[in-house]
Formats: sequence, structure tokens, C-alpha cells
Amino acid sequence: MNIMVDTVKLLIMVQNPLIFDGSRFAPMTLEQLVNCPSGRTWLNPSPTYAKMGTYMPRLTMHKRPTKFGPIYQLVVEFSAPKMVYGNNFDELTEDDFELLLTELQKRLYELLKFRFLREWLAGADVGAWHPSKNVVFLDGTASQTILNTVAKLDVSRIYDWQKTNFRDGHVVHIHCNSLDIAFYDKAADLRKTRISPKRAFEKDSLIQLDLLQQLDEYKPLEVFRYEVRFVGKRRIKSAYKQLDSWTFEALFKEQLCRNVLLEHWHKLTVSVDMLGLDVKKPYELLQNYLIDNPNVTPQTAMAAVTGLLINGQQGAVGLRNLIETHYNRQAWYRLKPIIKSPKANRFMHMLHVSEALEQFTPTRMSGFLGNIENTVK
Repeated sequence: MNIMVDTVKLLIMVQNPLIFDGSRFAPMTLEQLVNCPSGRTWLNPSPTYAKMGTYMPRLTMHKRPTKFGPIYQLVVEFSAPKMVYGNNFDELTEDDFELLLTELQKRLYELLKFRFLREWLAGADVGAWHPSKNVVFLDGTASQTILNTVAKLDVSRIYDWQKTNFRDGHVVHIHCNSLDIAFYDKAADLRKTRISPKRAFEKDSLIQLDLLQQLDEYKPLEVFRYEVRFVGKRRIKSAYKQLDSWTFEALFKEQLCRNVLLEHWHKLTVSVDMLGLDVKKPYELLQNYLIDNPNVTPQTAMAAVTGLLINGQQGAVGLRNLIETHYNRQAWYRLKPIIKSPKANRFMHMLHVSEALEQFTPTRMSGFLGNIENTVK
């Protein structure tokens, strides 16, 4: 059972923060925070951990004054699949929950020198929850194809209020009142990380650069990533009204993640004329032609699309007469084989995303690489 969730924020109430080793928190140690009326301080793990291949959570300690005395809350933010696999291409299942708790225990002990009970972690409230899915294409399809379609959706008709960011062509990030939705090209974002982690859309991607090497080596493999991001307990409760509690363990269920991702994908695409995605306009024709003919030269592709457009306007006879009049019969016979209408790829790609969400099969890099290698052989 697939339980693809990426970023999680656990909210853990703490009676006495001095039970932890707080020397690495900044700008205040935990001892300094205790002596302040209120405030917060952070423990962001050193980049050295990522270089060593060890993923670590981010920690924030909050202190709030009340009439009954101060309240301390430890916020633990992490990527669940990175905690277990070191990347978020390999997706977790419900059966991985105990392993995830074990890994989280180890990392927290490394940072705080305190061993949390597993039931404390499993029963912690959740302050951020990002259900997500990797949709893999093995036919040469570029994630950009899907992103171009998603970018044209009229989101304002679907959600209360929205602002859509388009970052370098590889990310579509929709900001709504109740949630954020993100679509992006996984490999393109990792390339941004290689240049500078600050330029990447995804946090903590330095640890995944080995994954980028694999994606670049097996060029047919493309990863389109889709995330629904809930931030704040109120938004999480609103999304999962059927639950009695919203703890880490309660939310870590396949059906809950799958239903949310399907719900918002259907909302966004229900009004899309899927067959109309492949109308024979120049851009759509060129994109589909390049997908069907990945090895053609730019000149051949442009000539083919021009021929298809003229063919659609004047018919094959009109196009042939024009070419033979200005050149000769041999020129027409050289041109004729490349003027082949491409398949309705854009429609098929959107359908592939829908099917991947319905099936909700966990992705595993080892499995995909094995399939590619067998195909090559």
C-alpha cells in the first residue's frame, strides 16, 4: 500500500526543554530560550550531513507565555521518504511506518541526545502535511509537456483565491487560501540544486544528487511530480474531516493521501477538453511530432510541421503541386515521408497522470532502472 507523503511537521509538546542538548540551536541555545519571556530558536542541520549521505530533520523550539506558565513546543520538520531512502523518488508504504519512526528516533537522538519514545512520535499532532506522487514516463515524454498544459488551467474558477508562480518553466506552484498545489519537473529541479540549493524549488535536495545522476543516465525516464501542501492544523483538519484525530499515525494512510491527490487533480482537469489539447496548432503539432520522432533534426521537425499545417489548409494535392512547381517531383518524394501526423500525445500524457493517481503504485528507482535495462537489452 502506497503512502506517498513528503514533508511532515510534527508538533511535540515539551515540559522541560533542558532535557535536550540545546547547544546547537541558534540564535539562542535552549538554555538561553528558557531564560527569555518568549521566542523561538532553530536547529538546522549542517550541510556536512548531506555530503555524508545522511538526511536530518529541521528543528524549531517555540516558547509561549500563558497565565499558567510558559509552554514549549518542538517542531520537527522532515521529508518522510528522504528519512528512509535518502530521496523522495522512492515512495513509502504503510508498512514503512515503523521503519520511519526508527529512523526519526535515530536522527533526533543525534541532534538532541535524547531518545523519544515511538508512541510520542506516532501520536504527535501534525502541523504540515504534503501528500505527493511521482508520475514516471518511460517513452521520452518531457515533464514540460504536462507543465505547459497545467499552466494554462483557469485556477481562479476552481479555488477561492489564487496566485500562480511559474519558475524557470519547470515549476507550476498554485497558492490558494486553503492549500498550495505544486507541479514540477523532478530532474530539472535537481539540476537547479547542483547549481545552487537556493535556486531549487524543493528543500534539502543536496542529498539527492546521486538520484540526478541516475535520471540523467537513463534518459527515457522522466519524473513529473505533484504535491498538495497543507500547512497548519486547521487546514489539515478541514481536508480530513472524517478523522477523529490528526496525529502522525492517523494521517499515515494510503487512502487518505490518494484521495486528496485525486480530488484536486480532478478539480483542476474536469473542465479541460482533453481531446482539444491536441488541436493542430503549430506549437502542439511540433511538440507531438518531437515526441513521436525524438531523433529528427530541428530542420526536419520544422519542415514536417509546416507541411502538416499546409496540408490541413490546402490538402495533400495542393501541397504537392506547390512543391513540384517550385522544385521538382524528387523534392516532393523526399518531403512526403516526414509529413506524418503525430499521435495525440498530450491527451495520452494527461491520461497517464490520472491512471498513475488511480493505481497509486509506489515508485522505486531500482524497479524502473531494471525495466529500462531489460528494454535496452
